[in-house]
Amino acid sequence: MVALLHQHLKNSMEYLFTTSLATDEKNHMYKVFFDNEKYNFLPQEGDENFNGFSFKREHDEWHDVGTISPQLRKQALQALEEYLLAQH
Repeated sequence: MVALLHQHLKNSMEYLFTTSLATDEKNHMYKVFFDNEKYNFLPQEGDENFNGFSFKREHDEWHDVGTISPQLRKQALQALEEYLLAQH
């Protein structure tokens, strides 16, 4: 299922970067894609035990799309903001 989702994403979303985020005392790799005004964090292929999550930027604030732990949210937003700053 995850492999099919990743294949669909490769065809329809803009790939941005890959990042490592700590969850449950382990590091997990996430690929970050942009599509439909959302930044989508998807677990690397082969890491099906973790769900993806998304953020949307509205009125200069980040909004979660779905449920995410505060610790994972903080790490993901830090990685995303560092990536976006590097693009300017």
